[in-house]
Amino acid sequence: MLRLFQFIVRYQAFLFFLALEIFCAWLVIRNNRYQNAAFFNSSNQIAGGIHNLNSNISSYFDLRKVNDQLVFDNARLQADVNLLQDQLEQIQSAKAANNLDIGNYQFIPAKVINNSTRRATNFITINKGQNHQILPNMAVINSQGIVGKIKSASGNYATVTSILHPDVLTSALLKESNTLCTVKWDGRDPRTAQVLYVPRHVSVSVGDSVICSGYNAVYPQGVPIGVISKADIKEESTFYDIELTFSTVFDQLSFVFVVSNNMKMEKDSLESTLN
Repeated sequence: MLRLFQFIVRYQAFLFFLALEIFCAWLVIRNNRYQNAAFFNSSNQIAGGIHNLNSNISSYFDLRKVNDQLVFDNARLQADVNLLQDQLEQIQSAKAANNLDIGNYQFIPAKVINNSTRRATNFITINKGQNHQILPNMAVINSQGIVGKIKSASGNYATVTSILHPDVLTSALLKESNTLCTVKWDGRDPRTAQVLYVPRHVSVSVGDSVICSGYNAVYPQGVPIGVISKADIKEESTFYDIELTFSTVFDQLSFVFVVSNNMKMEKDSLESTLN
């Protein structure tokens, strides 16, 4: 405090002169429009420059945080892109590689969040439901082939009756001979099923493909079911004993497609008049 008092006493004449200059400048600016406008324009520019400098400095010191956020966002977006690409490839494979009849069908991708394969009756849970236009009795497939049929659906989830269920009968065709048959799981091995009602006059060979017939308007025609791994017939039998190996690996289910037949309601309505 003493030094401040000594400084003021020592430079009192200069400080008094400076105060008078400031007072005079204030009077000039206050009482003249041109000087007033020029002063405030200049002060605004200076203040803006100071704020801009302050912002640049703050931004510089926040670059690490911003960069970390950008890295996180980029990783999340890349994961979304990879997921969408994987789903697109699977649905294109399901449509093109398997030669499906897709004219009246829509495919809704979904993720498997629960799956059983070793029970007597097996079910699957997916992360899509009524909010995604999924309803009971819609078919479920993946890029490999048939999976099952929607049993029930809530807003955001649905349960699927797996083809690994003894009560599920699937209308099928022997691809090579175009012979109508039925596929039924025998409740034992999740990799195999039985092919029923193939008459003895049909030529059947191990390695022949079995596909969906499309007759029930649930599964599109041509969806793979599997290939014949065993084929025998007894002398007194009318039909073959045929074992099929599923094309779908049920233990490795990750993504599926729920199939909506846009024409099924019309077909069912027409057929109901025949009863």
